[in-house]
Amino acid sequence: MKLGMHRKKLNKIRAAALVVLAAILCFAGCSTGQNSAGLGSTGQNSAGLHPEEMARLCYYRNVKDENFDTDMEIVEGRINALTDGNYLKEDTTVETPQGILDAVSFYVPREVYGEDSLGDISRILISRPMNLWLGNDTSTGTWNNFTDQIALPREAIESAEVLYGCPEHYTPMDYGIKLKEFTYLKITLTEEFCRENPQIWEWKQPSILQDIEGFEGYAHMRVFPDAESRCMIFSENDDRKGYSNALYYAFTHEPLSNAFNLISFPVVEWESGAAIKGAGQIENTGFNTETVVNEYVPEEEYVSDKNWEQTLQAIRERLDASGVPYALGHRPGVDRSIVIRMEKGQFTDNFLGYVISNSAVDLSSCGEALREASSGIEASVQERSGKKVLALDMSALRKEAFNKLSANCVKKGGGRIVLLVDSNAVAYGYCDSMIGDGKFVMDYNAFNAENGFAGEMEWMADFWAALISGTQIPVLYSSTPAVTLQNKEQIFLNEEGQPCILNQYSIPRDNLYAEIKRELGDLEYTRIGVLTTGKPCLQFALPEGEDRNGQIAAVMSRVFKKLDDEIFTYWFRFDFVDGSGMPQLMFLTRTPGSGSKMKIGYSMYYDSGFTEEDEAEIRKLLTEDESLADLVTAE
Repeated sequence: MKLGMHRKKLNKIRAAALVVLAAILCFAGCSTGQNSAGLGSTGQNSAGLHPEEMARLCYYRNVKDENFDTDMEIVEGRINALTDGNYLKEDTTVETPQGILDAVSFYVPREVYGEDSLGDISRILISRPMNLWLGNDTSTGTWNNFTDQIALPREAIESAEVLYGCPEHYTPMDYGIKLKEFTYLKITLTEEFCRENPQIWEWKQPSILQDIEGFEGYAHMRVFPDAESRCMIFSENDDRKGYSNALYYAFTHEPLSNAFNLISFPVVEWESGAAIKGAGQIENTGFNTETVVNEYVPEEEYVSDKNWEQTLQAIRERLDASGVPYALGHRPGVDRSIVIRMEKGQFTDNFLGYVISNSAVDLSSCGEALREASSGIEASVQERSGKKVLALDMSALRKEAFNKLSANCVKKGGGRIVLLVDSNAVAYGYCDSMIGDGKFVMDYNAFNAENGFAGEMEWMADFWAALISGTQIPVLYSSTPAVTLQNKEQIFLNEEGQPCILNQYSIPRDNLYAEIKRELGDLEYTRIGVLTTGKPCLQFALPEGEDRNGQIAAVMSRVFKKLDDEIFTYWFRFDFVDGSGMPQLMFLTRTPGSGSKMKIGYSMYYDSGFTEEDEAEIRKLLTEDESLADLVTAE
């Protein structure tokens, strides 16, 4: 048996922690918040600007330190360069889980960001320190791999200039640029820097990197090297218009002392009056509680009217089934976008992803998996003992396969038949007798292991039924989605409709945790909880001593065996943590593809405290455990 492991450095994972805590969309006619200094006009062309027609960027820190005012001058300089002076500035406050904090807001015209993510633009050009490095990208696949990183201090930049045309020796098509002339930024490096670092001119693909120390993960920009003139050239294209001036300012001024937390919100046109078609859809002005706002756009360049209308219909049906009031809108001038605003609560915790895409549906029991298409199963809601349950009725073509699944469960002494949506267990029922008609009732909520869907989780039964048996987002003949939506922004609004940063709501999982504790018995762990992704996480203290790897393998083996159940193995992670609670080894359970017998596998991540030799030893110890032969699968 071969046990596959995938390794990543933990510092890369830590670096991916977002400084941009939320991206916040402003609804039409939103107020400007508490204004401590008044809304001031800044920039040469700002006299005719109106805040209600502009996007808003709000910067704050958890603590207003001594560098705040100095850093905000740098931020304002970057925004001035990005907007060509067309912006407004406001001293304000923002509501966060840490309390009301001082902040500075900038209002910028819509054309500055267009269809792009306003938060992403700020993340790359404005809100981070922007300490610079040169790196060599030696990747051959999707992910960048910078094998060399050389600090690029500001004093190593001899000069910088924004030019228009086409650089000498530059072939635009090599960089995906179709234009013969374009705006570009030319950076000339000092003779001393080039003399000390001659290898940069031999690199396969040099890039300028920002903040590789860990400010929300570094940003990188591909550049064209010109060794003869000691230049690095960054070219604009359709995706990066307007970047050159902002980068010019950032590269010729000091970095920020630290990164700023950001709230951003473009302008939204909300559906109103006759345009409101959903049963649960309301006017955008009808909210009087905390809300969350998400914006989605199709990834495809072209989406037909028919496909888009069917997509909106599917989204409305699923939102209606949630029972949570919502409003729909789009960005001005971007008809193929959809903005969803709804009351903040349990539904918004990791469920909006189900709303905007078709889901894979699986049935699983005792190690056997059955993949179902939406046409192969009819889901409806029933009521038992005052609680909602999910009833499944298999199509004529799928009854035999389902009956075999249930027969296998009975043969093994009975147990759960689990309904999984996108590999997440959502409901289950116990199979204690043969099933011959292809009908089965899922009378347990898999998120908290409670009988039925009740209370604040009652909506789930209706939601899963609508997701499985309702209108589907269109697919092409090849079964690939005709409309694939990506999330561009997410924001929170308080009860007054003002942007804020709210604590996430987590689904209570006490019953599920109790089941895990019973299964583990006397196995000691340091914590059981839920990750921000919604997945349960079990943590163990990192063993010490010469037999550390043996102890790790023994714990892993026991966990795999004890939690050999679809409720746990489809969506479970467990870690070994150091004394400060920082994961040093993280194991992620996974499952094979459709039609395969259910097995448990894992991916292994480790920090510098572990080596490839440690990995090999742990792998060897596990493969020698014959009792795991039917349990663990290679990657």
